Amino acid sequence: MTSRKGFDLSPWDASVWDGKPAEQYCAACLIDENPKGAKKVKEKCHLPVKKPGSKKYNLRAVFAAAGGRGITRLKGVSAEAKRKAARRIISLYRKAGEVAPAAIYRIAGMKRPKK
Repeated sequence: MTSRKGFDLSPWDASVWDGKPAEQYCAACLIDENPKGAKKVKEKCHLPVKKPGSKKYNLRAVFAAAGGRGITRLKGVSAEAKRKAARRIISLYRKAGEVAPAAIYRIAGMKRPKK
């Protein structure tokens, strides 16, 4: 990893969101499929990558979202929502000086660059 500036590098545990309001949780997620103007529900939000009250992306959460139990395992989420989230993951990997996994590029509809 060449650049960590601008990221939260602390250990990641998604349970930090237990009991927190849905509005905050959804704001910290890469995918929010709640209808605009409707009351937020956590079940329609996926891939949290920030901690409560933080404006920084947690790099370990971003890596988890890109990993084998992250975006590739989501069920019942629109392809468009996954594509947008994959593109955001790619952007965050770039910011960290890394190249996202090939599966993320496939979901994003993009070609993975050579390392």
